[in-house]
Amino acid sequence: MSLADLFLSAFVALFVIADPVGTASIFAVLTRNMKNAQSRRIAVKAGVMATIILVVFGFVGTWLLNILGISVAAFRIAGGLLLFVTAFRMIVGFHDPDQLESEKSAYGKNSGNDDSIAVFPLAIPLLAGPGCMTAVVLHMTTASGDLSAKAIVILAVLLVQGLSILTMLGSSKVIRAVGETGSSLIARIMGILLAALSIQFVADGLKAIFEL
Repeated sequence: MSLADLFLSAFVALFVIADPVGTASIFAVLTRNMKNAQSRRIAVKAGVMATIILVVFGFVGTWLLNILGISVAAFRIAGGLLLFVTAFRMIVGFHDPDQLESEKSAYGKNSGNDDSIAVFPLAIPLLAGPGCMTAVVLHMTTASGDLSAKAIVILAVLLVQGLSILTMLGSSKVIRAVGETGSSLIARIMGILLAALSIQFVADGLKAIFEL
């Protein structure tokens, strides 16, 4: 496989799995009640963390999973289950202002409306979930010992995550423009789609397990 073909294959696979546009929609819903500075910080933080995770996992992923005795299928199922938790909370209105205020009163600052969403669900499992990790590992394996080929795969990771950051930075303006009612409706629609995506992760993992 030529370097150009390797780059195209890695870029397309990562772009489709990470889905920057879909992730940006979810990001906009999760941060719609935050100040612009905080939402921008979360977008950059999520993209940078996802990049670091994918690059590191690309080099040590296969070794680490083998050491721990974890299959890629099991890893995908775990990611799907975690993603479903966020989807459920979006559908039932966890991110609505009144719900957030209620949690602030009960738990202080741990309302869920802070930078922690940069880690979950944005970085993991959306931007750097089991699917992306698997894609990176497979393409790094294809690159074998060729440093130029490995660099091409890393470049694909950087470009996809860079695009993800850009789409997240621009999405919040759209959500704010539709107003509170519109954003609440979008939150539930995105929650349903996110729930479907999480179930697909689990289904793919179960399928891989039973085919072994």
